[in-house]
Order: sequence, then C-alpha cells, then structure tokens
Amino acid sequence: MKEAFVRELKRRTLSLMHNAQYLVGRRRMETVFDGYDASTVENPPMKGMNTIAFVITRMVRFHGGQTSILRLGTRLAKKGMKVLYLVYKPQSVAEMKLCAASNLPDYEGSFASFDSYVSGIGKKYVMPDIVVASSWDTVSYAKKLDTYRMYFVQDYEPYFYKFGEEFLMSRSTYSQGLHMVSLGAWNKMMIERETKPVSPIDVISFPYEAKEYKAAERDYDSYRDKKTITLAVYVKYYGKRLPNLIPYILTNTTSELAKKGITLDVRYFGEAGTYRIPGGRSLGQLTHEELAKLYGEADFGMVASMSNISLVPYEMQATGLPLIEFKEGTYPFFFPENTALLASINDRDISELLLEALEEPDRLKAMNDKAAEYMKELSWERTGDEFYEIIHKAFNAGKA
Repeated sequence: MKEAFVRELKRRTLSLMHNAQYLVGRRRMETVFDGYDASTVENPPMKGMNTIAFVITRMVRFHGGQTSILRLGTRLAKKGMKVLYLVYKPQSVAEMKLCAASNLPDYEGSFASFDSYVSGIGKKYVMPDIVVASSWDTVSYAKKLDTYRMYFVQDYEPYFYKFGEEFLMSRSTYSQGLHMVSLGAWNKMMIERETKPVSPIDVISFPYEAKEYKAAERDYDSYRDKKTITLAVYVKYYGKRLPNLIPYILTNTTSELAKKGITLDVRYFGEAGTYRIPGGRSLGQLTHEELAKLYGEADFGMVASMSNISLVPYEMQATGLPLIEFKEGTYPFFFPENTALLASINDRDISELLLEALEEPDRLKAMNDKAAEYMKELSWERTGDEFYEIIHKAFNAGKA
C-alpha cells in the first residue's frame, strides 16, 4: 500500500513538473509569436544613406552581440550616418542608454522603442533609409518598415536550439529576402549549406578592439616552475559554450594535476555572479577593466567557440594569454594553425595538454607571436568601413 502511494505521488509530481515546463515554454513562445511574420519580402531600392536603424530585442548589459551592434553603429555614425537603435520589447529609454553605456561607454546613436518610433513616422520621426535586423527574432519587426532591409548575422542561430519550433523559425529567416551581412565567413558558409537564401550574403571581417586589451608583460619561461595554474574560463548558459561539459572536464583535470603537485585555480566569468558552477569560482559579468586585469593575472584562458567565434578569444590573445579552444569548434576556421592549444570535447580532461604546455614555454610564445601578427590588421574601424561600403554598393545598385 505504501509503495503504491509513493508511486502515485511520484507520478503526480512528474505530471505537475511537465505541465509547469509546458506552460513556461508556451508563454515564452507566445512572446515569440507576437508580431511573428514568416513571409518573404522583396527589398525596395535604397533611397538614401542618411539614416540607419538597428532593431534589437532589448539592450542588455555585458552582452557581446549587442556591444558589436553598438560598435558597428558608432562607426557608421562617424561616417556621417544618423544611427538609431530600436528596441521591440518593453524597456525605458533611460535603461537602454544605461545598458548601452555599460557595453560601450562612448557609443554613438539614439534609442527608441520600436512601437513608438513606427507610430511616430511622418510626425515625430522619419522612415529610416535602412533598417537592420540584428537577430532572428527581430527580422519580423524589420520587415514592418517599408524601406531597405538588411540582416546583421552574428551567428548561425538555429544552433542555439534543439531541433523544433525555434530551430525551424530561426532558420527560415535566412530565406525571407533581407540583404544579409555576416560577421565573419562562417555564418555565410552555414547559411548557404543549410538553407536556401534568396538574397545577397556579404561578409565583413571579424574584428576586435585593440585599444582596450593591450599586450601584458608575460614571462613565458616562468611557466616551467608553476605549481598553481590560473585558468580564466568564459562561460555562458548557452549550450554552444558547453556550460556543463567544461566544468565536468575541468573537475577531472583538477584531480589529475593535483597528482602532479599542481593546483588548478579555475575562474569562470561571463554569467551573473549567482550562476553557480562546480569546481571553480564564478566572478560574474566583468567590465573591460576587470577583464583586462583577469587576463593579466591568468596563465591560460579557455573559450568554447562551438558556433560563430566570439570576441573573447581575440581579447585574450591580444593580452598574450595562451588560449585553450576546441578542435570541434570554429576557432580553426578563424585563426591560423598553432595559435592556440586545441583540446577535444571527447577528452575527460586536459591535464596532459596543460602539462606539455608548461614544459614548452617557447611554444606558448610562438603561439602568441603568430596570433598577434594575424590580428594586427583587424579593427572595428576596418569592419565598420566594410559594412559602410556594402551599404554604398547597394545604394548605387538601386540607382542603376
């Protein structure tokens, strides 16, 4: 009797949990479906190059993708364009500005809510010459504006989801007629391989901001004698960053290194300080100054670039911090060989990789020199100018 009662209690508990998960998922999808439009549009000719509006979900602090949008918009503003950032989810303009300043203190451009801007066109506002979607969920909103429509593709977003509704919805946006501009060539390769694009896909260089992360004085020869290794690990809850696998690997690595008399000091960053991760310290979301300090103190950095690469590997290598990346990820697509230590996600730990690196300081220095040489020509000025030239070319094509 007691066993039957316990079984029934477990069954009801699981049922309630499943129902709760379903309701949460349904409510989230309801916000996605609000304003959703899967139609394919035909881009009108570009009428001018004076005003450009980027559509974003919300402005969030310490967000790499939104920082990239701000950097791009700021460069276009310096080229003489009026830049707008239109937020489609509820958020005050004051909060938008506060979050933007946290990401890029000297950003240029103005903010408005998408709905208030659209309702004010012809009265308070003018129709922008160009509207730019910045993520798959903003494409439907960009299509609401009868102007030249572009799509700044920062990642292959279907990979953010398990196969299902959001996977299919995000994938379909690459075939809805917007002029796409890919941040780096990997997104373009994936779109052309996995979908049927019906509009142009241009590519701009993946940049980094050299002014913010300077090469630190680093004594690679001292690595031979290290008894404590400080490892700075970029972590996000997204599956593409391996948020569960990396702690599992590093817990095993810590045990293996301890057998050799070496302590592994793992410092995670990128998520809120309340985001708890086993086997290390969570430093939370860091400012540029705090990141530069961390990179200077650490002996190695680790990033899982399993989809389009992020800015973090560039920042780490700009400071001379030896980088650990994954063979199965996209790092080899962006950087030359022998610029990072490449691990496999099939390895239970990376202790051997670290032990070998400690014995080969000349290899670490050579990696740093090669990465620095490669990054020498990269900058947000160059990338912004490439985007501007793509706009200019489209504008001239529309006049023909």
